[in-house]
Amino acid sequence: MILEQLYKKYRSVGLVGNIGEGKSSLGIAELIDLKKNNPKVPVYVLGVEPSLYPILQKNGIIILSSKDDVLDLKISNSVIYIDEFADLFSTQTRDKELEKLKKFFNRIDHLNDFLLISTGQTGFWNKFMNSLVRAFLVKKIELDELVNGTILKRKVMAITENTNEYRLDIPKDTFYVVTNDDLVKKMNFKYEENYDSKIENINPFLEKSENKREKKEK
Repeated sequence: MILEQLYKKYRSVGLVGNIGEGKSSLGIAELIDLKKNNPKVPVYVLGVEPSLYPILQKNGIIILSSKDDVLDLKISNSVIYIDEFADLFSTQTRDKELEKLKKFFNRIDHLNDFLLISTGQTGFWNKFMNSLVRAFLVKKIELDELVNGTILKRKVMAITENTNEYRLDIPKDTFYVVTNDDLVKKMNFKYEENYDSKIENINPFLEKSENKREKKEK
């Protein structure tokens, strides 16, 4: 379990990877382990698929049903996982948008909360976000999805073991821990299909045998 270790130094952690590569599975596995080790720490989630609610609730994790719960931010001394974070805040270089984002992270610090955030939006992890979030759990990702000139992209491209000119190509049960203070660490976790909200997605344009093979590879 790495998330708890990262929170000893970093208040916010980014969950980075292509769509359908098990980001939710990794995030939920980490949150469940964290909750088991720290039962008195409240853990909240926003934006995950409703199919995952029973698993989360069974493990004592609280579901937030409204964006206002996060935007108003009256939660304190807690861990908050926000999936599709880009639906809440824009990282475009408009002063008002960036001010909202800065205020949110300042409030997280003030209320002694700890964040795990993810999004599938291309270009989200730009230089501004890299200044706010300095620790990442990185799954399989196309290098073009990362923003040039960021510490995150530089460190992912420096991973020689599993990186080609197009992507960081790793299995679903593998991820890298990347931080701004020179840590790059390869790790494995037990990939749970029932933590993956997209595992049952079927491509109607593939033959049944191809769908089965694709599902098995996931």
